[in-house]
Amino acid sequence: MKIKPLSRKPSSISTPAAARLGGQQIGLLALVAVMYLAISGGAYGIEEAVRWGGIRLTLLLCLLVALTVSLPTALMAAELTTLFPVEGGFYVWVREGLGSFAGFAEAYFTLLYTAVDMTLYPVLFASYLAFIWPLSAAAQLGLALLMVWSCGLLNIAGVKLVGRASIGLCALLLAPLLAMVVAGGGLLLKHPLPPPGASLPGGTYHALGMALVVVIWNFSGWENLSVVAQEIKTARRSYLVAMAIVLPMVVLGYLLPVAVGGAVMGNPAAWHGGALAEVGQRLGGRLLGHALAIGGMVSALAIFQAAMLWVSRLPFILALEGYLPSGLSRLSERTLAPWVAIVAWCVVCTLLLPLGFAVLVLLDVTFYMAGLMLELAALIRLRRLRPQRPGLFTIPGGVGVLALLTIAPLVVWALTFTIALGSTHGLLQLSGAAMLGLSAWPVYRLCQRGERTRVGAVYKPSVLS
Repeated sequence: MKIKPLSRKPSSISTPAAARLGGQQIGLLALVAVMYLAISGGAYGIEEAVRWGGIRLTLLLCLLVALTVSLPTALMAAELTTLFPVEGGFYVWVREGLGSFAGFAEAYFTLLYTAVDMTLYPVLFASYLAFIWPLSAAAQLGLALLMVWSCGLLNIAGVKLVGRASIGLCALLLAPLLAMVVAGGGLLLKHPLPPPGASLPGGTYHALGMALVVVIWNFSGWENLSVVAQEIKTARRSYLVAMAIVLPMVVLGYLLPVAVGGAVMGNPAAWHGGALAEVGQRLGGRLLGHALAIGGMVSALAIFQAAMLWVSRLPFILALEGYLPSGLSRLSERTLAPWVAIVAWCVVCTLLLPLGFAVLVLLDVTFYMAGLMLELAALIRLRRLRPQRPGLFTIPGGVGVLALLTIAPLVVWALTFTIALGSTHGLLQLSGAAMLGLSAWPVYRLCQRGERTRVGAVYKPSVLS
């Protein structure tokens, strides 16, 4: 039975501008590399979780979040990308399942958390470089800015070049981590992990909350590349295969380095941004330490340029829909990249760089989980709206499994924010995030005014109806 979507506004995904993006596509190997970077990019960045919660708690949280957040999100992304292999990804899912405002809110929350998320990586880049060469705060800021705009230029050069670069960068960042695990693997058999609860900052309750926030940040993003589905060869099959490959890579990529690092450097207070380089130096001397520091720099740069690939498509799609200025939908004539949207994101990241890590990561997870709730609701709703899916991947197990996969991330979400509300600092940050979140409706109404003046005959009926 043919069921029309809830949204009445014509869709931009069938417009000539959106269709042109399909002229440049990446294959499975590049997709695996970009997806790995969009979600993880190695164990670099997990150090803050160890600093807050210790080795044992961080390992436990990595397993918990992988099962309750990553696996459900990955399965959801596989099902809905198979159903809608179009440019716009999760924005299209939510809009087609829940209506125009919900779709806009999904994009709005994503833009908020991604603006925060992408700003974390230039900070990590500078902190790892400072391990090799001591740098002033001003020098670190300058290098972070250089990284932002260099990645912007790489993305303007086109999706194929980003895909090739991602394959090479993955190899560079994973090689030092693998060397560290091989060099220190024997220690796991000789030395037990540090005792739980040793020297946790801010008390056990607050430490659990901050560690959980950092771990969720490190394990999130499985649906992100759905936004560029038209730029993926055979997206229906490739997205599913890539996630089956990347999921174990991500989980083992955190568990093994953290376990080895705990055997070498068990005091949580000694962990900070760049701590893996110190672990490497204790295991393999200056050579391995510097290799891990360079790996951390490569990871931050690689994750940023991969994130720029998909996030730049969101304002592009919203501009085609009429919500944002039409200039953001301009494509490069040579590479077909949305160069105006890419430049706009570089400007946003530049403005957010002065904020600190803890502030950024809590805001990041807050908006990400808000968007995830909408995606899960759309998953359930679309099962009713589009029950006939011959030959397409659907999460097996029926209603019971679907309910379990939907509830699990929400329980983790509720636990995270309950803990965060237990501290004054967390309460203030979440209050600010709530105010930004509630602004979605007035911003939507404001953008609708612009939409009525910009949308014209170039928009065709939705290809999804």
